[in-house]
Amino acid sequence: MESTELNAFSPARMWRDWIVKSEAQWSEAVSKLLKDQRTGGALGRQLDEMQLMHRQFSELAQASLAAANLPSRSDFEALDERMGRLEDGLAQVAAALSQLSQALTMQASAGSAAAAVAPAQVSPVRPARTRRPPAAAPAAGAAAPAPSAAARGGRSTKKKA
Repeated sequence: MESTELNAFSPARMWRDWIVKSEAQWSEAVSKLLKDQRTGGALGRQLDEMQLMHRQFSELAQASLAAANLPSRSDFEALDERMGRLEDGLAQVAAALSQLSQALTMQASAGSAAAAVAPAQVSPVRPARTRRPPAAAPAAGAAAPAPSAAARGGRSTKKKA
């Protein structure tokens, strides 16, 4: 019995009940107020005036920022849109680079399989790695003779008799 008597006089319960009742009363009063044509029209006019004031203030602020050579909100929005387009383009380039890398990897793996079958065909001749530039590097042995015109596939410079 004691617990029911304590719950009846609980301040938290009384507060909750008061909140519920007051919300219902406010809701009913506002509904009646908004159903009235005059009140609805007055609220509509007030909202229109507030929008006009907001637009005028925005234009004034933008003109002030332009006079001070500072970016406005619309400038930042345009910059944000441009950055978004750049990020999208960069993502496309990254995707294309990834696809190209995968294709080259596949081609290299196919090439290494072919090199395992015929290693003599794939060995490229690389110049010796020295600290001197290629023109200053000493020749290994005698200088190689220049290829003849016949070897080059061209005409001979000597005159025939």
